[in-house]
Amino acid sequence: MNKEKACVVYISSRNKCLKYSMKSIWDNYNYKHNYPVYVHYFDDIYDSEEIRKEITEGTPQIAHWRSVPYKTPDHIKEEDLYYNRQDLWYVRNSFSIARKGYLHMCHFTSNMYNYENTNLHDYDYIMTHDDEAAYLEEPSFNPIDVMDNREELMGALAYKVGGLKDGKPHQGYIDGTVNLWEFTKGYLKHHKITPKLPQMQEILENPDMEWRMLPQPDTYVIKTEMFETETWKNWITAVNKYGGNYKYRWEDCLVLGMYYHIHYGKVYDFSEEGNPIKEGIYKQNAFRHIQDYAPGVKDNSK
Repeated sequence: MNKEKACVVYISSRNKCLKYSMKSIWDNYNYKHNYPVYVHYFDDIYDSEEIRKEITEGTPQIAHWRSVPYKTPDHIKEEDLYYNRQDLWYVRNSFSIARKGYLHMCHFTSNMYNYENTNLHDYDYIMTHDDEAAYLEEPSFNPIDVMDNREELMGALAYKVGGLKDGKPHQGYIDGTVNLWEFTKGYLKHHKITPKLPQMQEILENPDMEWRMLPQPDTYVIKTEMFETETWKNWITAVNKYGGNYKYRWEDCLVLGMYYHIHYGKVYDFSEEGNPIKEGIYKQNAFRHIQDYAPGVKDNSK
């Protein structure tokens, strides 16, 4: 069966922001392409037809609503979950059990391909968007078309060193990357892999280098054929077994970025076309002032 071309993907809990985000994407981008938009969410926050109509009013784009299940993996102990790591500054100051939904979100976005009650496997491309993000103006190109003519399997609107403060990774970023480098080194050794990204090779040869200065992709376009590879299946199986999303708050940009650096090298960042984020056309936190922290899930016992 032939796959459809592309779709836009949300995992949303900022219910106050989603309407504005979807409208901006339609008005300044999707009106030309009419890619279907998949809104994934936990519990029942978008189950109501009335709420859906209110959100999509004035945007004739095709919207599919998917409530996706969530559950902490059985092999991870409660005391090992991220919000119980009181030795971490970020946990003590900003991450109580009330934000457990964020850990489920990290797991979903890292595992979204073939996740239960999703249809992303039906498409050649997926393009992710945060529910607080917006196209402020119309971009001069379509990232899907660009990737169609490139060999890379992944392109990102944001591809940079994350969490910098005064030129160094700040404590919040450090506290969300615990054990990732140790895990990655173990994975490389186990599978006898030399990473394709030269910067990773340099860091492996020089332990004094700060690995958190690796760039990471965010807001990305992915050719779904990547998820069908044995290397991806090996990687995500190892990540899930280790419990990185739940124990250490590893975000999807870290999980996907590390994988791509290992097996392919540099993520494409649309620099040749005029990257929308660098040009100020696309803003990832455009509606953060409306709703800051994403609301949690209803059942923190799961």
